[in-house]
Formats: sequence, C-alpha cells, structure tokens
Amino acid sequence: MKLILHSVRCLAKTESGEDEIYCLVTAGSDRRQLGRADVGNFEIGRELRTDQLIWEGTSGQNVTVTVMESDEEELNHGSDDFIGEITVSADGNCKAGRATLDEGFDASKQFRQFSLSGSGAQYVVQLRLEM
Repeated sequence: MKLILHSVRCLAKTESGEDEIYCLVTAGSDRRQLGRADVGNFEIGRELRTDQLIWEGTSGQNVTVTVMESDEEELNHGSDDFIGEITVSADGNCKAGRATLDEGFDASKQFRQFSLSGSGAQYVVQLRLEM
C-alpha cells in the first residue's frame, strides 16, 4: 500500500507567523515511528498540493498519520502542537482519529478528505491510497 499526501490547506490558526506542518507515520500499540514527512509552511488560506509519498509498505497492520505543527524554532511555545490524526488499515480503510472529521471522498472520488482541528487550528488534508 502507498499512502500519498495529496494536499493540505490551512483554514484557520491561532498563532502568528507561519505554521510549519509535518506528518508522523506510526504503527502498532507502541506507536513505532515508520516515517516523518515535512509538508511546508502555512498561513491562513494557503494550500499545497504535494502528492508526497508519506508511507509505503506491506506490514499488514494499521498505520496512523499524525499531523503536527512544529514549535521547535519559536520562543516560549513549548512542544509541537497536535493538529489531527487518521488511521489507515491494511485493507485501505481510513478512520478519523482525535480532532479529525472524515469528510469522505472529494468530487473526483480519488482523494479521501479530512478536516483537522487540533490546537485551535483548522486544516483540510486529502490523502490518496494506492493498493
């Protein structure tokens, strides 16, 4: 299975300056990290169509994609901010996790769309799965 991050759009955020967004891909109950993908910097209204491969494998287990905002370079902001998460099963089914709403497929039926609203921000993410 290939998991491709098609696009990310910023609808709202609470912090000033650009949000530096990245995705973590983990598996298993121990949340073993399989990969990290830097997505880009966002202001309200910005959309990136990345078509970025964020995970490929045949592990036969569920993987979780966690979208985060990096606060590493910001003074007085502490740790990174959780935006939302999506779990993808081995058979390609997607399930919205914390702070995430599954909006179903886009009009073309190619991309699964999710609205993420953790940490006071709001992002729309589109994923494409290739089996």
